[in-house]
Amino acid sequence: AIYGIGPDTEVVAQVGTDTVQRESMHRLQDGVWLNDEVIHYFLVMLGKRDEVLCEKDASRKRCHFFKSFFMTKLLNEGHSNPSKDGVYEYKNVKRWSKRVPGKDIFKLDKIIFPINQGNAHWVCAVAHITEKKIQMYDSMGGSGSIYLKAIFQYLQDEHVAKKGEAMPDLEEWKLLGTQEGTPHQRNGYDCGVFTCMFADFVSMGHPLVFNQRHITQCRQRIAVSIMKGQALV
Repeated sequence: AIYGIGPDTEVVAQVGTDTVQRESMHRLQDGVWLNDEVIHYFLVMLGKRDEVLCEKDASRKRCHFFKSFFMTKLLNEGHSNPSKDGVYEYKNVKRWSKRVPGKDIFKLDKIIFPINQGNAHWVCAVAHITEKKIQMYDSMGGSGSIYLKAIFQYLQDEHVAKKGEAMPDLEEWKLLGTQEGTPHQRNGYDCGVFTCMFADFVSMGHPLVFNQRHITQCRQRIAVSIMKGQALV
């Protein structure tokens, strides 16, 4: 599928309204920057895997994978009004939690947020609901503080809107930038692959044991997951 021949716009994978075109699959070749179509679809595959694992293990809490448009909307990124660009606005995403398993984000284990920073760099933020922490996973080592604060505010606003009361135990929550030992990219184009792998490993509770040397295998893992219709375990 990565090297397949055919029209660039040919749909090679589809689930519901989400699709991947051949040109996007070609981006999984080494040395190519991933686009949002591949990343979003892979996160849909992670969601499929998570659903199956939770069906097999009743004690396992679900994870939810938002698309990068969530953060774009939450922070009005690219807004036509310059004074609104980058300004937090909960009402823009108030309805998004209806797509969450059980429609209650506070019953999840983790919420994964892929983030496209200025159409130049992909990062991953994760709200660890059970552990009460929000952490940035950036293969360039950034702190991502603006996103961590926005997610924390989103959780608070969501609690008030959906449960009618302030979110408890605010002082117990931790906002953590990219931690020492987080896998680091060694070029300017693999950030999307690292973002996918952060979402993959963190949602499974696995340590981040991959690095730049494994990137070709990581790209293949994404491709196989897309073509199989479910992320590999």
